[in-house]
Amino acid sequence: MKIYISADMEGVSGVVHPEHTGWSGRRHHEARLLMTGDINAAIDGAFAAGASEVVVCDSHSNGRNVVLEELDPRARLAWGRQNRSLGQVHGIDNSYAALVMVGFHARAGTPGVLNHTINSGVVHQFRLNGEAHGEVDINAALAGVFGVPIAFVSGDDRVVAQSKSRFPAIETVTTMESIGTYSALLHAPKAARVLVRDGVERALGRLADMTVLQLDGPYTLEIDFKDTAMAETASLVPGVEKVGGLTGRFTHHDLLEVFRAALVMITLGATERWETTV
Repeated sequence: MKIYISADMEGVSGVVHPEHTGWSGRRHHEARLLMTGDINAAIDGAFAAGASEVVVCDSHSNGRNVVLEELDPRARLAWGRQNRSLGQVHGIDNSYAALVMVGFHARAGTPGVLNHTINSGVVHQFRLNGEAHGEVDINAALAGVFGVPIAFVSGDDRVVAQSKSRFPAIETVTTMESIGTYSALLHAPKAARVLVRDGVERALGRLADMTVLQLDGPYTLEIDFKDTAMAETASLVPGVEKVGGLTGRFTHHDLLEVFRAALVMITLGATERWETTV
């Protein structure tokens, strides 16, 4: 049984502020250790459930956050962000039995600790066929292209509620309860890791119950940007239509192509952040 673990940082217990999540933040190394601890708990749970192989994707920011010397040596790690055409689930295919997501957060514009979708400074809302999607939904849909079910999500209470609403059968772990965007009532990290480890083991013990998310095409992507300049620049992508002042729209029959277009649109949009700070 081969398991794919996608690991973000904002849903790890104790991570509540940009000083944790950004490389220039004074608490970033502490957050890296906390993230690595949750990943190791998930790896342990996967092997306890009978996994033969575990691949972890460092899915936060630049993809170079895991403290390598602390990583459970039984797992392999997707490290670095460049050229990841499937983003937070790059390399997933039909050889995997399940997708496990550790340390995730609520989608952009909804209450929850450090809520955002893909890029907090660029994306106001990400929609597929008119429905708002967060990173959990996007990753589950990409995994679904290959027939891989989503089995587990950990993060604050808001992402857990969003995940359970769309995927009622999955196992979840609430690492902290959101008080505000930058505050939470949390479990001690050691306690949260026990919950993550046991939750992953339970999830992989009942994969027959889990959802394979397979969306019907054609797929219309709409990204609402945070600035008109971002939308204007993103509309330079072939096939992207600018709708109103803030929205870029792209339609295609292949979901993987839609996601690749989204990555390019968001990357181009991000280049305009510098202009707005001059």
